[in-house]
Amino acid sequence: MKALANFLHKLLHHPKTLTWVFPIVMVGIMSTYNTVIRFGFSEKRLERTWLMYPIMVIVIYCLRTFVTLPLTMRLHKHYPAFIRSRFSEDYTVPFTVIMLNVTVMMLWLTEMYHRLYPEFLPGYLMNWVKTFFVAVPTFFFVVRPIILSLFDHLRTRYPLPKLVNLTLTDKEKAS
Repeated sequence: MKALANFLHKLLHHPKTLTWVFPIVMVGIMSTYNTVIRFGFSEKRLERTWLMYPIMVIVIYCLRTFVTLPLTMRLHKHYPAFIRSRFSEDYTVPFTVIMLNVTVMMLWLTEMYHRLYPEFLPGYLMNWVKTFFVAVPTFFFVVRPIILSLFDHLRTRYPLPKLVNLTLTDKEKAS
């Protein structure tokens, strides 16, 4: 039990933890949402979606890490000044990454379910709009605030142990 507690404590304070938590939560929410809007509340389809969930998380993480995030960082340098002056990178970068991820994933899903969408372009645009306008508010107003406050609370409750005490005593200050 102590080994598990140590592992979770290290995981809580690891700098890459949030890098994995955001895609894990968003992929779960958005894959369930996309399944429900296409097929309704079908137990068989939801089970199939949740079986594919680990693969989808890895695909989205790789897509974000190796394609959309580097592309977004390059694009961000060329954003108009009025956007960069009014919105910080904390909002414009995730917004652009979500937009690019939705673009790629909806291309794939529209092609994969081509029987549902006889004409590709209208089906793709419909899927993109439905997904994008759910993903953005979900991320910025639900997922991100909840995860950040949860991790802030946990990191406050379970802080890293101090390695060195940097406060000086009165005797040390005088000398």
